[in-house]
Amino acid sequence: MDIKALHRQMAQYSAWKQALDKRLQGFCHWSEKHQLVTSDALNYLHKARKLLGGDQFTIACVGEFSRGKTELINALLYNQNNGRFLPSQPGRTTMCPTEIFWDAKQPKNCVRLLPIETRRSATSMQSFKRIPQNWFTISFDPDNFQSVTEAIGQVSASKMVTRKEAIKFGFSASELEVDEQTGLVQVPTWRHALINFDHPLLREGLRIVDTPGLNALGNEPELTLKTLPEAQAILFLMAADSGVSASDMTIWRDHISGLRDDRCTAVLGLLNKIDTLWDELTPEAEVAANIERVRLQTAKLLELAPEYILPISAKKALLAKVKNRRADLLQSNFPQLEQRLAECILRSQQQIISHRLVSNSHEMIVNTYNSLTRRIDESESELHALQQATDQDAINELTRQRDKIRNAHHRFHKQSLSLKTSQRLLNNQRTALMAPVTQSKVQGLSEETQERMMQSWTTVGLSQAIGDFFDNVDTSVNHLVREIERANKVLASIYDRPEHGTEAAAMAHSHKLNITSHRRRLRNLENNADRLRRSLNSVLATKNTLISRFLGTLVKEVNNLFSDLRRDINDWLQDALTPLTHHNQHQKKLLEHHMMRLGEMRSQTRSHHEQIQSLEQGLHALATARGDLEPLFLEVTRAPAAKPTPEAKVVSLQAARKQA
Repeated sequence: MDIKALHRQMAQYSAWKQALDKRLQGFCHWSEKHQLVTSDALNYLHKARKLLGGDQFTIACVGEFSRGKTELINALLYNQNNGRFLPSQPGRTTMCPTEIFWDAKQPKNCVRLLPIETRRSATSMQSFKRIPQNWFTISFDPDNFQSVTEAIGQVSASKMVTRKEAIKFGFSASELEVDEQTGLVQVPTWRHALINFDHPLLREGLRIVDTPGLNALGNEPELTLKTLPEAQAILFLMAADSGVSASDMTIWRDHISGLRDDRCTAVLGLLNKIDTLWDELTPEAEVAANIERVRLQTAKLLELAPEYILPISAKKALLAKVKNRRADLLQSNFPQLEQRLAECILRSQQQIISHRLVSNSHEMIVNTYNSLTRRIDESESELHALQQATDQDAINELTRQRDKIRNAHHRFHKQSLSLKTSQRLLNNQRTALMAPVTQSKVQGLSEETQERMMQSWTTVGLSQAIGDFFDNVDTSVNHLVREIERANKVLASIYDRPEHGTEAAAMAHSHKLNITSHRRRLRNLENNADRLRRSLNSVLATKNTLISRFLGTLVKEVNNLFSDLRRDINDWLQDALTPLTHHNQHQKKLLEHHMMRLGEMRSQTRSHHEQIQSLEQGLHALATARGDLEPLFLEVTRAPAAKPTPEAKVVSLQAARKQA
């Protein structure tokens, strides 16, 4: 078993993304050097590079208090220079949601902390992230253990407040323990923590989110509606000695299970602290059998395949790494977890390579190389014909070749005019496509829903208001789906035209507008919103702020969804014909260069030998351009192809509820 699988895979993942970006950048440089690619195609390449630049691999650690999430993160991030990163002493635990990442654009090695008092506001967490003055920033020296401990230790900080104040912050009255001497209750000092840490794994694009317990999930709607759904992998921690507790089951049911079902997020159930079951007085085989029994029971309760339930000891794994004890590390079963995460990274890599921006950019490189090859073959044939001609016949041969090139150029010119007409035809679909997802539409729906929710704070009233909100949103999306079907028919008719060849007709499907991922995202958002709504206390009089924040987050996520749809529609209208226009303009430029050279040869007084030399120079220029492009072409054609993913059918929200 490879005990460094995660580190190696993250490094390979980062190197792969950099190589992919370098490949696209190389094609941009090639295009600028040889002037054979359109500005539209270059814009397409820049979009693909932007996609790569914004991609991270996020692991979310979820579980109740004292499940070992902190030590798990310490084991994942351990290196010889830093040792234990997050504080993990008895009685100290992470009190606020914490994001650990590396961003070179922000001040490095610092902790940004948002005060718990901001919970009084209905303002979303994403909004607070854009308001720096609300955060406290503490810098630390990663090489100074005391500096790290003091700064990072703030994520465990707590304070004493009145019971009334704690309830205003959104804490449940039943969970607050009043100190007998002071009459106060303990709450976290901070609402959220952002740690920008210069660490090898984080530099490779890993991001870790630590969510401390059911209370934080219930009081921060964005964790359930945004943060967890955006993670590529979720680690759900439970206690190995007891298996699934009631609170574990609540977290699983209300916040995690839907992500696995609706978004196909990688979910691993971790039975942590198996070291508590190791007993020198109990035979090793019996201990292993007990652990296996708990593992299978947990898999059955969570309805997960047994291979996705891993018994581990994060504490023993960290100690084994510190002391460099391979046998202890294997006993902790931590390498198996890292191997599973490495597999998740590979899946994320596959999703990137299959993204239309990346796959179409690769397609552009291949088509450009192939068209250059065809032009070179034709030029070699023309050169051979001129070499065989006598001095007297040379002028006739040049005229014949120039007429042939002119006719070909004329065909591509007519095709260019036809493509401009086709682009206008496609642009005519804009109004109908945009109408169902305008910002004013979601704003109107949200205002209506908010008014209804304010009028009825009962569970039934909330449920009805949220259900009607999503029904209306779904109606808009279904309207959009019908308009997309019409627009895709227009696109297919353009690609199917004989002038574009049989290859273009085969390409049409991959360039159609597809919003399956958005519809799945909407389904997931509704399911999470419904679960989160059910997890709220039935007595809502003290939770007005939380309900407002919940609604605000819900509306913001739907608004973001509509915004993404508008952006994708706009990008599609701009890019859908790019393969055709790129091929057309590329061929036109090749022909124009060649026609100009033939015209010069024909009009000037040149010897037969000089004419041949001129053609050879043109051929050499083409061969040079192809030679410069060949390394990129070979990289693309030798790279593993993206595995086609079956197009899952996404039913409407109303249909899904009827089925349920």
